[in-house]
Amino acid sequence: MTSFAFVADDFTGATDALWQFRRLGLTGSLVTDAGRLDDAYDVIGIATTARASADPVPVVLPVLKAVAALRPLVIQYKVCSTFDSSPAHGSIGAVIAALHREGLARGPVPVLAAQPELGRYTWFANHFVRSGAEVHRLDRYPPMRDHPVTPASESDLRIRLAEQGAGRVGWLPASPAPSEEAYRALGEDAAFVADAQTEEHVRALGRLLLADAGSRGGPLYCVGSGGLSHALASAHVAAAGAGRRREPEPLGPAAPVLVVSGSRSPITVRQIDAAERAGWRVLDAFSGLRGATGSFAGLLAEVAESLGEGRHTIVQSTRGPARDPAAIGDLLGRIASVAVRAGLVGRLVVAGGDTSGQVVAALGARSLDVVAALAPGAPVCVLTSDDPAYDGLEVALKGGQVGGDDYFLAVAAEGPGEKG
Repeated sequence: MTSFAFVADDFTGATDALWQFRRLGLTGSLVTDAGRLDDAYDVIGIATTARASADPVPVVLPVLKAVAALRPLVIQYKVCSTFDSSPAHGSIGAVIAALHREGLARGPVPVLAAQPELGRYTWFANHFVRSGAEVHRLDRYPPMRDHPVTPASESDLRIRLAEQGAGRVGWLPASPAPSEEAYRALGEDAAFVADAQTEEHVRALGRLLLADAGSRGGPLYCVGSGGLSHALASAHVAAAGAGRRREPEPLGPAAPVLVVSGSRSPITVRQIDAAERAGWRVLDAFSGLRGATGSFAGLLAEVAESLGEGRHTIVQSTRGPARDPAAIGDLLGRIASVAVRAGLVGRLVVAGGDTSGQVVAALGARSLDVVAALAPGAPVCVLTSDDPAYDGLEVALKGGQVGGDDYFLAVAAEGPGEKG
């Protein structure tokens, strides 16, 4: 029986959400097609490309209705812990408004963006991001302030959601024992932003939401990051005595690793730089686009030569000027598809949420299951596909702002400074 379902607005976030449930011992699967839903798991997830859509509602609403047929206690709309959205792209507020308009949400929709283990915190409804030793307000954090598609000009998530058409948005202060009275007092709001600074705050909110869900005749609809997934999983395990904490499994070395990166994050730039210093080959994806100096065939030949030599290889559009993201994603999907089919790839990494959706589609993925965690928010998965060339492939889908500088080395099971 399915207790929890989530619909993710991108593929990297989807794998993070699944890991939050699986790490506590719950059974689960992430699928790419609503026609493949299965109620044999504790949790079922569906990955979409809603975050890249001008209007995410037509993308996610049919999927939200499909998972509701499984009658889970809670349905989560999984969004990024940096709240990547705007009125023009991947609007979270528009999805909340649609939940009410369609009669799916009854009462305010809880919104938890915080994910303390990733350094994401919400306080007085304002969102913050830790980067190294510093904590930045969201609208002063350079990767989000200067984001090329969804720049954060406001850190108060109530204002962000209202600008996106969510309606009136309330606020629930954080507490190790949040008040049920304060929770009920939010009843006339379309949604409310929940504060959290610590794991204790996250778990306490999970208990409150799970108690509410258990008193309803239908699912409780929530919006949030992997922190919300962890809150729900923790509350369920504590209440039912179910599950067993699943320790991250060690990864054996994989040679060679292919990284395809459409991320524009400076964090991914540092990860590419670290891998290059360790001897990895780095190729510019732009050379494979029509109209660029070079050609797709020429780039593919370089990739095949490098992988054929057993060398870890990165094909990226991360460094340098911004380029057409849709064209880059399509190109990287074709590169990955051909290289994997040729048997040249020991392990695949995709950097960038929107890019991940395009690459996973190019591999004909039917579902994914997480098998190891190298960094919070970026687990390694095993892909299942009807095409035997791709079935069983180990793949890590990494959000642009996730992971330490040595993330790619860790995926290859190398220590810093070891050669590819």
